[in-house]
Amino acid sequence: MLHILNGDSLAEAFPASIPGNIAVLRECLVDGPVAADSIEEFAIIRANYLSTTYPEATEKDYLAEVISEIEKILTATSATQVYLWFENDLFCQVNLWFVVDLLKSHKGQLYLISPTTDLIEGFGGMKEPQLEEAYRNAKALTQNERHVLVDMWDIYQRKDVSEGITLSKQVLPEIPFLYPAVLAWKESIPHGEYLGKPKEALKEIAAQLGTDDFGKIFRAFHVKYAIYGYGDLQVRRLWEEIKNEEMK
Repeated sequence: MLHILNGDSLAEAFPASIPGNIAVLRECLVDGPVAADSIEEFAIIRANYLSTTYPEATEKDYLAEVISEIEKILTATSATQVYLWFENDLFCQVNLWFVVDLLKSHKGQLYLISPTTDLIEGFGGMKEPQLEEAYRNAKALTQNERHVLVDMWDIYQRKDVSEGITLSKQVLPEIPFLYPAVLAWKESIPHGEYLGKPKEALKEIAAQLGTDDFGKIFRAFHVKYAIYGYGDLQVRRLWEEIKNEEMK
């Protein structure tokens, strides 16, 4: 049994009473390039981007803390039942598509566990008894659902958001959480003078609050645009890009 947890926050709160091994996905694939033909190429591209964009993240750390966990996923045996702990926001969904793609040849059953809270709270709003109950109520993914999520990773790598919208609409009855995340992806893409919804939203929030205080702006963004699921590092980068553009 293998539990794949999206981030260290969930890992820290994960109940010891739930049996099985743990792999922590420490990635933010919604941020930066992801197109690669192999896991080796993927590691080079991601380590380079993250260490360049976020100086506190080194290439050495990426290999030690991210790729080592991905290897746990890749080496799961066919007899291993895999539990995927992912939320419904765009950040988590892109990571989920990636993980299901890693497991596309896995012969064992995949189970999806989603929070019983809202987009804002996610797993962070759940106590140990609630997490234990979520585990007991895990949903087995059908072969079609697995295929769709693998297809979504390919679509995301190719940046074909139109195809993503079409596919997510087609499977709305079966995978209802997919379309809102794909729509958020579409709306995040800049075009013309439009900066994409996240940046436009940050500008709007700053104007409404009458402040440049990033902490206040981030908290408001996190609540109003929870569908993106961005962490403070991603939002701060977007905010700094906005400020740099304004100074030109």
